[in-house]
Amino acid sequence: MGSLSWNAAKIVLAAGTPIQHLVSGKSETHLLCNRQAVLILQKDGYEAHAQVLSNYLEMINRGAIWADRGWKNFAHYLDPAFGPWPDARTECRAFFEKALCHWQRKNKKKAFFFLGAAAHLVQDMCVPHHAKGSAFCGHKEYEKWAQENRMDFIVYSGGTYHNASTPAGWVEANAIIARHYFPYVSNINSETSYKLATSVLLPAAQRSTAGFFSFFLEYANNPR
Repeated sequence: MGSLSWNAAKIVLAAGTPIQHLVSGKSETHLLCNRQAVLILQKDGYEAHAQVLSNYLEMINRGAIWADRGWKNFAHYLDPAFGPWPDARTECRAFFEKALCHWQRKNKKKAFFFLGAAAHLVQDMCVPHHAKGSAFCGHKEYEKWAQENRMDFIVYSGGTYHNASTPAGWVEANAIIARHYFPYVSNINSETSYKLATSVLLPAAQRSTAGFFSFFLEYANNPR
């Protein structure tokens, strides 16, 4: 499906149906990843990046929340098997390019809004269901558990800064890690298996968000 067709499809789907609520994510975990990413950058010595991101964190968060509105989240899977729409790599690249475009136009509020939307895709790939292209199989149950227990898995340093050289590459890097944990979180598994998976994946989401934010700022300030 081309970009124009996908944009048209999103408009049609935006009205929503009951099934959409089964695959919608929770914003709180994304907001945690954004907040911690700024703190990680500061702790890791990227003070300038942390400062500018802190100044625009509200816009980043708005973009992250917007990315899940309507039916946009049907593109938040890697190689999805349940529809003809683009996957997370395509959507992340599109948001990243919009962020760059607004940055070049000196509209930093919109730039950080779309950076938040792009980062949402990077974070989603730390959920095994997104990495495996599975909208169901315990997806809703696991994300609900992760949201409710997110404060137990906070990290403050050790960002991953060289995961990839393209937005799509950042999506793929997290998916490679997360898909291995699908058996631990598919269907309704035990608290023990949820904890094991989340102890790896939620810190990875926070650390890769720090790296992705840094990647954007380096890219925006040094056009290629």
